[in-house]
Amino acid sequence: MGNERTRQVAFVLWVTLVLNWGTALLKIAFGWSTQCMVIVADGFHSLSDGTSNVVGLIGIYLSGHPADDKHPYGRHKYETLASVVIGSLLFFVAFGILQHSLLSFFHPHTPVVTPASFWVMGLTLGVNLVVVWYERAAAKRLNSGLLRSDSWHTLTDVFVTLGVFAALIGIRLNFPVLDSIFSLVIAFAIAFVAFQILKWGSDVLTDRAVLDPVVIEAIARRVPGVAGCHEVRTRGNEHAIHVDMHVLVDPEMTVDASHRLANKVEHDIKKEILGVYDVVVHIEPTTHDHSELED
Repeated sequence: MGNERTRQVAFVLWVTLVLNWGTALLKIAFGWSTQCMVIVADGFHSLSDGTSNVVGLIGIYLSGHPADDKHPYGRHKYETLASVVIGSLLFFVAFGILQHSLLSFFHPHTPVVTPASFWVMGLTLGVNLVVVWYERAAAKRLNSGLLRSDSWHTLTDVFVTLGVFAALIGIRLNFPVLDSIFSLVIAFAIAFVAFQILKWGSDVLTDRAVLDPVVIEAIARRVPGVAGCHEVRTRGNEHAIHVDMHVLVDPEMTVDASHRLANKVEHDIKKEILGVYDVVVHIEPTTHDHSELED
């Protein structure tokens, strides 16, 4: 299932890569031919979408490898690391747009805008919306944080394109300053999205708790023979959650029976909570004195 999921995520990234770079090259070529630099800038921003797809393909390829001696917990964090790289790229894109908009305030210029300019931008806007819908649907179906992050990246291209529309209208109405104003707004919007992606990635990489311990405890306590549980800890991302916990049992329970109980607890948790990858159950007798560990 893991390899199949990897192939499906990779297929989605390949499709979006072709669409992103196709629209990018169209905008860059048309922008240069009409000397409309705002369209050229939007085209280079679209290239960053394609770059994030390449980064995502590398990340999903590495994360799809099975666990081995050097990576006993698997390589799922490579996918998260790729998402962090995408977030970092977004910050660079935001800085570039911010720099361009500030320069435009001090060195204004009026490019040539034709009806074809609006047709080209409308076409690329439609493609971007389709890509966002396609990636988000796939992210939900495959439970992929990488695809969700990449869809946010593509959504920023939609915002940029809308800003370009506003700028083109302003240029036609002899208000070229709107180019700089909308560029500033777009830059801050992109920076906010980048922050959200980096926050999600940092939560995974620093092992922030993923699940509510109360939910885990409720599932474990339903297993016959479980007298209680504590020290419930979770980490990982949405489709690769690691759980470890301590379960209290009758001190007279045999090793074989306690082993079967632990397997039952693990099975029930994986069955009821989507995305749980591994469960480690530490068996303790109800008479265990925790003060020994503290000493």
